[in-house]
Amino acid sequence: MKKVMLLFLIPLLFLCSCGRDPARKAADMTPEEIIDAVYEKTGSDEYLQKTVPELMTYEINAENEEYYLGISGIPYVSGAASEAVVQPLTFSFAVIRLKEDCDHDAERIKIENNINKAKWVCAKAEEAYVVRYNDLIAVIMGPASACNAIESAFLSIARQ
Repeated sequence: MKKVMLLFLIPLLFLCSCGRDPARKAADMTPEEIIDAVYEKTGSDEYLQKTVPELMTYEINAENEEYYLGISGIPYVSGAASEAVVQPLTFSFAVIRLKEDCDHDAERIKIENNINKAKWVCAKAEEAYVVRYNDLIAVIMGPASACNAIESAFLSIARQ
């Protein structure tokens, strides 16, 4: 009986110790927190297991928005991007929260039409996805398997 109870308590203790409320809604999370939550959900992807420890998260602002989003002038409230500390790792994951009073799908299309898969010196991402859920947009570039894993985890978290 003690072993059975222990099997139920260990995952519960793990969730409590992570510092993040697993029931927290994406609407209440910052882009940085969404990125962290997505990486937690993609732990089984082989490429991401190797890549995530080499990534840093940066705030998206007026000076770097074109680099991360492919275009400047997108009406966002906040944003963050995660990329490799050392290049030429061709992986990028950015999340922005759009302003309420804009056409969210039109902004997604603008980003999709301007995304630069070759933004790295002498390197190009295999795939580039631009995914929207409500006021959140994720820009994902890298190998197809990693992009699929990130997209799936992002949508799962955004729908909470």
